Amino acid sequence: MNASSIRFYIPLLLITVFGVFLTVWITTPEKAPWVGMAYSETVTKIAVALLLFSVALLLTYASARLAIRGTTYESNGVWRSFVAPPAFESSESPNKPIEQIESMVGLNSVKREINSLLSRLQIEQQRRLQNMSVTATSQHMVFTGPPGVGKTEIARQLGAVYRTLGVLESGHLVEVDRSDLVAGYVGQTAERTLAICKRALDGVLFIDEAYSLADGSADGGGFGKEAIEVLLKFMEDHRSRIIVIVAGYPNEMRRFVSSNPGLASRFAKTIDFPAYRPSELFAIFQRIARERQYELPDAGLERLLKPWFADRMKSAEWGNARSIRNLFERVCEEQANRLATSAEFGHTIQHISLDDIESAIAKL
Repeated sequence: MNASSIRFYIPLLLITVFGVFLTVWITTPEKAPWVGMAYSETVTKIAVALLLFSVALLLTYASARLAIRGTTYESNGVWRSFVAPPAFESSESPNKPIEQIESMVGLNSVKREINSLLSRLQIEQQRRLQNMSVTATSQHMVFTGPPGVGKTEIARQLGAVYRTLGVLESGHLVEVDRSDLVAGYVGQTAERTLAICKRALDGVLFIDEAYSLADGSADGGGFGKEAIEVLLKFMEDHRSRIIVIVAGYPNEMRRFVSSNPGLASRFAKTIDFPAYRPSELFAIFQRIARERQYELPDAGLERLLKPWFADRMKSAEWGNARSIRNLFERVCEEQANRLATSAEFGHTIQHISLDDIESAIAKL
């Protein structure tokens, strides 16, 4: 039982107890409850009053919950109406995670897709609050693009958006890849995948390089396909309590989704993440420096880095923002080596020189 459910059980219990006293008092207006009554008569009246009041209260509660949630329940939705925290209880605003997304460098096409998704979710929220029908749509998505372009961060912020809009209770992110889902022996993959899915319940499950699950040659026994079957069943059994995002390179992800009819029907939306341009990579480098409280040289930095970015982008190992972070770490090492033998140590500790960056580039 989670904290949200407890917050509803305590008022229910208090109201029920109060209702018992009130009902017994009303049914015996000539005297205070239990005064002058036989023991058996008192117990009978209390039991009947408790039963009637509890049934009425629970039916009212369930009806209100169903009216708010609409038709988004899973197969055991009637039971869930009693125990699950209500939709749209969050007082948070989706503005904060959306601002985090908007502040990311580049990704304009991705931001448009996210804003469109947010608009639809907000309209659905209002329709539920007004007891109007809502068309059930799959929230699962495919993120395509090279590594290091913000797919994981967007998924994390989307989880926060889903939480603030009441689509998911917690909106937490569980990030995994093939090695987290697939085991080397028969039967272990299903157990491992199911455990991961349960961890992601009421949140977002992000599977990086998901296309490798459909590659039977990777394990020689098709354990990846076993993981897919477990995942699909869990998604169906808990379709209102988990959102799955699968990610990877565009061509590989298209083959992955088409490899199983269940995947094609559940992952209907794809968002493509383009690779960063040299100017965007330069902006990311500057942002990392600001966040870590370093000062970059003004003269010559852009002329040095942009051509280097453009050349390194041609490499198959290029990791976009990930490679920029690695570069900055190397720059910091070069700065530390320089300052360790300098008389200015302690006075210019926040300054990075052009020589530091050139030395770092030469070693990459």
